[in-house]
Amino acid sequence: MEEHNPFAPPSATADRPEGTALVFSPEGARIVSSLATWMRTLSIIYYIGLALMLVATCGAVATASSAGMGGAGFIAAIAMLVVVVLIGMAATWLRSAGTDFERGVFSDDEFPIGQGFRSLRAYLIMFGIIGILGLLSNIKTALEVM
Repeated sequence: MEEHNPFAPPSATADRPEGTALVFSPEGARIVSSLATWMRTLSIIYYIGLALMLVATCGAVATASSAGMGGAGFIAAIAMLVVVVLIGMAATWLRSAGTDFERGVFSDDEFPIGQGFRSLRAYLIMFGIIGILGLLSNIKTALEVM
């Protein structure tokens, strides 16, 4: 016998009971729309920053090999590429969250809003990982200076 979990997210195939559609006030819809616009704008800024980081990484690889840095320059370039990929994934999730929030508000549908929160959770987890990697890098640099 299958137990019902009241905390589980609604499935996409479930029929909506009568009278449970989401209703947003005009002010609430305007606030969520503004939030979604800011999320998409921030993701575009991330994409521009990623392009600049990618160009800088390519330049670093070219100069590191000609400057005789050997393996250290390539290891740093690979680390930068990993950071670029992580930030790219986070920017994509942020853009998806903004789009889903807005779609859910204007269609009065809870499923896109739920998907938006899942994308936002993935974005926040990714930036937590990036923050921890930055902290470890700073600790390593501080220990090398001592």
